[in-house]
Amino acid sequence: MKKRNVILTTLFSLLIIVGFGACRHGHHRGGFDEFDLEAATNRIASRLDLSESQKTELKEIITDIATKAKEMRADREARQRELANLVRQDTIAPETVDMMISAKFDQMRDLADNAASRLIAFHATLSPEQREKIAAHIEEHTAADRSFFRR
Repeated sequence: MKKRNVILTTLFSLLIIVGFGACRHGHHRGGFDEFDLEAATNRIASRLDLSESQKTELKEIITDIATKAKEMRADREARQRELANLVRQDTIAPETVDMMISAKFDQMRDLADNAASRLIAFHATLSPEQREKIAAHIEEHTAADRSFFRR
């Protein structure tokens, strides 16, 4: 009986530890995969009651943004190696740091500009009811009682 209790306690403890480790909400180490993008598209489409043409346009927008984000992420290792080599030097030229920062900002600005123009075009296809649903959802998620650490 004692051995059985130890085994059950150990298994239950491992189950709890693995469960908490798997529940890292919102963490996507390698970025979003196709399943996540499909789930997000379907969730948005069902909440807004999108037509088929709106669904395909939304899917194109999300896929395009995700592809560009993955391209930026692929460049990350090269930038980190460049930064490590820069730190190893005796002196660092401010121009080099400024150039690295502005290159990254330019990439992010291009991504943001592309996403904004695509989303503005998608917004024009939405009905007033769909726009109201989005606005209500935004207000619901920005309410003061929804934040975890704010008072």
